[in-house]
Amino acid sequence: MARGLAAGDRQRLDHRPVRVGVFRTVAGVVAGSLLVAACTTDRPSGPDRATAEPAIHAAVVRQLVESDNTFGPDHRFTEVLVVDHVETHAGDPTRQGEPGESFTEGRRSAIRAAVEHLAPVRFISNRNDYIRQDVLQPTIPGSAIITVAPVEFDGKGATVGAGLWCGGTCGLWLTYRVVEEPGGWTVTGTEGPWAIS
Repeated sequence: MARGLAAGDRQRLDHRPVRVGVFRTVAGVVAGSLLVAACTTDRPSGPDRATAEPAIHAAVVRQLVESDNTFGPDHRFTEVLVVDHVETHAGDPTRQGEPGESFTEGRRSAIRAAVEHLAPVRFISNRNDYIRQDVLQPTIPGSAIITVAPVEFDGKGATVGAGLWCGGTCGLWLTYRVVEEPGGWTVTGTEGPWAIS
């Protein structure tokens, strides 16, 4: 036996489509927001980028000097000569790099603070001024020349090409993966090809 709806039941049912419609609208807005958030990356810009890039370059230079110097973690250079600007293709010895943006004083300070406990740091404008071509050695015995590429941000953090040269049979060129961790920007490994001499 079919039973009719009371007036109060009909009124509640009449509001149901509105509630479902509102729910669908809210769900759509939330889903759209999540989709936009998932498609964007956390690339620093403005002041955040100005803070991140010096920290990233400092982490890269420290990794080269302290760990990946081709001699082992206990090796110490007499001096670290850092090219004072970024260069495209710094991590590739087969390609000629183009000079780019000069280091700010903030970037120099970050790099110096990262490695000065390992070796004195000097910023140089032209690495060729510090290379003896006749013997393929640095003009300062026991030193290393370091060049870094511009920071490339992506959804996982950043990559930076870099090169260390300390003689004809002492060179390393690679691209580092750098991620932001609670303690700051940290090198977590390499990406792509690398070369050693």
